[in-house]
Amino acid sequence: MGVEMIEALGDRRVTLEQLRAFVLVNEDGGFMRASEELGRTQSAVSQSLQKLEEAVGCRLVERRRGQVEGLTEEGRRFLPTAREILSRLTDALGALKRPELFGRVRLGVPDDFPLAAVQGAISHCLALNPGLRVEVESTLSSRIAILLDRGQLDVGVYKRMVGAPDVGVEEGVQTWVLREEPLVWVARDRIRIGAEARAVPLILFPEGCAYRAAALAALGGAGVAHYPAYVSSSYDAIRRALDAGLGVGVLSLGAVGAMHRILSEVDGFPPLPTVRLLLTVRGRAPEALGLADMLRDSAGLMRLLDPAA
Repeated sequence: MGVEMIEALGDRRVTLEQLRAFVLVNEDGGFMRASEELGRTQSAVSQSLQKLEEAVGCRLVERRRGQVEGLTEEGRRFLPTAREILSRLTDALGALKRPELFGRVRLGVPDDFPLAAVQGAISHCLALNPGLRVEVESTLSSRIAILLDRGQLDVGVYKRMVGAPDVGVEEGVQTWVLREEPLVWVARDRIRIGAEARAVPLILFPEGCAYRAAALAALGGAGVAHYPAYVSSSYDAIRRALDAGLGVGVLSLGAVGAMHRILSEVDGFPPLPTVRLLLTVRGRAPEALGLADMLRDSAGLMRLLDPAA
C-alpha cells in the first residue's frame, strides 16, 4: 500500500478532492465536520470517498449505518501517503507565494516527540530554501521556553498545558497555538487503583517535561502512591516501555496506540489537563518569521501531537 498503490492505479483517476475527503473524514471522525471544512455536502463527501475506494480497489473506511467507525487496515496503510501528497502540494503552492529564505535561524524542538516527524517538517523547509541555515536544538519543552526568553533561540516549538502561564509576552515575541489535545493515562494492561495494595509504576519523561508534571500533580492531588518505573527522554523508548507493560504513562489522546489501554476515573485515575503545541518566534527577522510560517503550514508538524496517525 502507499506509493505502490498510487503507481498501480494506471488510468483510474484519483483527485485531490477525494484525497482531502479521505484525510478529513479520518481526522474529524465523520462526514459532518469534513463537509464543513471542504464546503461540500455530506453526501458529496461520501461520494468522493466511495470513488476513491473504487479507484484503489479496496475499502478504506469502516462505516455502519452511515457513521464512520474507523479506518480499515488498507486505509491505515494508505493514510500516510495521502497526507504526504497533500502536504507536498501545499508546500509547492506555498513556495510560489513566499520569497526564498536566507540566513541563520536557531530552532528549538521537543525531544519527547517522534524524531522523524520533526525532521520531516524541517527537511521540507530546507529543501525549498537552500540558502537557509537552521540550527536545531532538541530538548525538553520547559528548556525551549527558557532559551526563547533568554534570546538564545529564534523559533521554538514546545508543549504547554492549557491554563499554564504564557511565555513570550514581551514586545517582539509572537506565539501561535498549533494544536490542542487532552492527555490520558495509558498502559498495556488494565490497572485499577485501590484494587491492589501497591504503588502505581509510572513511565515518565525526565524532569521538565509537561507530561511528567501533569501526571505527578494529578496523582499527588488524589493521594495516589506511585514510583518511577521507567524514565527516558526518548519518545520511542517511552512507547516501547508502554508496549512492554512496564507501567502507566501519559500520552496525548491522538498518540494512543493499538496496544494501549486508556485508564480513566473508573479505574481510579484522576483527570488530566489538555496540552497545547505552541510555536513561538522571537524577534522580527524575516528568516525566522518565514521559517515559522512554513512550519505552521507543515502537515508533518501539525501531526506531532498525533504521532500514531
